[in-house]
Amino acid sequence: MIKALTLSDFSPVVGSSFQLHTEPEISIQLELLEVVALRNKQSVQSERRDSNSEANAQDSEFSLLFKGPTDMPLPQQIYQLNHNELGELGIFLVPVACHADGMKYEAIFS
Repeated sequence: MIKALTLSDFSPVVGSSFQLHTEPEISIQLELLEVVALRNKQSVQSERRDSNSEANAQDSEFSLLFKGPTDMPLPQQIYQLNHNELGELGIFLVPVACHADGMKYEAIFS
């Protein structure tokens, strides 16, 4: 069975690089900029979950923000990302901003 990815999996690797291969000879490096929990403690408590379920809900609903090069913008789709600690991951990336320092991509887990 495939393990569900959680906020706790990504938090320790903020600032590290993920490799994305668009074609066999083209590799793009994405930097993980931040990991953000999407549920606040108040909303989880209002659903009257036990403390173990609350922790699981907070850990499973999160967003990732990546930065990539501006010269190779990526369309919205699922990409295979490789990370030296997390291995190969299929992640749906959405372009959310273009700045002078790079393209920003977001992935939402819920």
